[in-house]
Amino acid sequence: LIPLDDEQRWYRYHHLFADLLRDLQNTRQKDETAELHRRASHWYAQAGIDERGTFVSEAIEHALAAEDYAMAVHLLESHAMDMIMQWRVKTVNGWMQALPPEWAAQSPKTNLAFAWMHVLGGTTYTQASPYLERLQAMFSDSEMGQEDASLQAEWLALRSNLLNAQGKPAESLELASQALEIVPEQDGYVRSQIYMGMAGAYQQMDDYAHAVEAFQMIVQHGRAAANFVSEMLGLSGLGLMALEHGQLHFAFEIASQGIERIERSGSLPPISAAVYGELGQIYYHWHQLEQAQDHFLRAVQVSTLSGYSDAEIYHGVILSRLRQMEGDLEAAAREIQKAVARMQADAPATVREEVVSQQVRIYLAQNRLTAAETALKGQGFSLQGKFAIPDLPPDQNITPSVGLLYNSGLRILLYRAQARGELAGLRRGIELADRLIAGALQRQYIPVALETLLLRARMHAVLGNDQASLADYASALELAEPEGFISVFVEEGWPVAEALRILLEQNRLGAVQPVYVEESILAAFSSPRQSAKKESAALIEPLTDRELDVLRSMAEGLKYEEIAARLFISLNTVRSHVKAIYGKLNVNNRTKAIEMARQLRIL
Repeated sequence: LIPLDDEQRWYRYHHLFADLLRDLQNTRQKDETAELHRRASHWYAQAGIDERGTFVSEAIEHALAAEDYAMAVHLLESHAMDMIMQWRVKTVNGWMQALPPEWAAQSPKTNLAFAWMHVLGGTTYTQASPYLERLQAMFSDSEMGQEDASLQAEWLALRSNLLNAQGKPAESLELASQALEIVPEQDGYVRSQIYMGMAGAYQQMDDYAHAVEAFQMIVQHGRAAANFVSEMLGLSGLGLMALEHGQLHFAFEIASQGIERIERSGSLPPISAAVYGELGQIYYHWHQLEQAQDHFLRAVQVSTLSGYSDAEIYHGVILSRLRQMEGDLEAAAREIQKAVARMQADAPATVREEVVSQQVRIYLAQNRLTAAETALKGQGFSLQGKFAIPDLPPDQNITPSVGLLYNSGLRILLYRAQARGELAGLRRGIELADRLIAGALQRQYIPVALETLLLRARMHAVLGNDQASLADYASALELAEPEGFISVFVEEGWPVAEALRILLEQNRLGAVQPVYVEESILAAFSSPRQSAKKESAALIEPLTDRELDVLRSMAEGLKYEEIAARLFISLNTVRSHVKAIYGKLNVNNRTKAIEMARQLRIL
């Protein structure tokens, strides 16, 4: 025997001896094995539950091995939902698959738990439908419907959350209101689930104030019911909503409160990964990169306890962005490829658009235009014939995920204009950016509006509309300053830094404080992380040797005919090289090309 504690209460067999016993059992007393599993299940069920739920898992697994399905259903009714709320989805899904359908059909609590598993996991309605159909039949029975008010209220709460997934917030609110009318006052657990549906509905209806109240009620009722997971779900949902609206200081307050509660509680449910990840995002926006890394790593560590891989995948996205900002494109590509591989294996619920957006950035930086377009198309972003961004319908809600995809499309248009001179697509891109910015600002999705403003500023610059470009940069600064956004500017590269310096030198910042621009944003550009290879960050692709020869000749003041004679090339070839130089330097005339080349120390 090997002791496991200092009180001489817990032991385990040496693994070789345990293997021997199992072999003997299977050989000599195979018929008694089921009875031993049944006894083990009852022992674990009576022994209590440790903080990891290990005894519950053992009890259920022994019951299933003994084919004691009555015991398995009883345990699942009591504990499956708690395990799901802790994101132990893979474990619960294994039990679900092992339970014969005829036994699963008998238990409303078990079917509710399995249905919640699919709803909370972001899976499709089709996967949840077998349990929903059973529940509908059960609750259609008049006696069943009146027998347990909490069960009835939970059934209404589940349907409320499903209606949100189907884009029907008004119907969702109606069912949630019905649930609140019948749920017992003391049932804080079910009340948390009801308010979860209400929070989702209010978010879809752009009713931010009521959504905040609903999330706060989730926290309040979860805390009253001593249900730590429900409490954390409310805090993480509220923090995420604040982040999406660019309210970094409010989100910081919420996430910090959540982490304080986690550390004080002494437990670490997998939902904690969301709270750590949100604080990591806030630090990233503020360009406090070491703190961001620390919190993302903590989120990844916690997420290994769950069936979700979102935290690890999003961490890969952030690592890729960091490496790209540092100028290490090879490392950035490796990180995003790891995230893509994990995404394909585990089907994340929430971060798919983030991965695609970073894929597009990396592919364009590698001059892999076709790969960038394919990555966008692979996510249902329809491309018809030659690359063109689908029109944005007037009634299209601008959400963070929609914004990420459309901004990725704008990046491709910008690349094509700079590298190939396709300016017609860029003009349409600016029109689309106008609608994106208006829609994002209407719904107060500030991060989306900021990214689009910076992209539109770069598009105006390529078209030679310098005043419009600078006006967009000034608008972005005005939008970003109250919450202290920094990284969104740094990610767009050194042309943004040059534009901000011009605004600073010409005193065109408006109400924006110069210290924010100079000591926060521009200082981030010149930090040690950003100092390597400025020219690589500023250029889509480096100038070729022949293009450098042409550029040097231009700097000497030679005309196109003189350049052609000096280099022994045709006049049309000179014009082609000049066009390529303008695209790569993001300029539209000789003077600006020479000035930019000197700033980048190419000349």
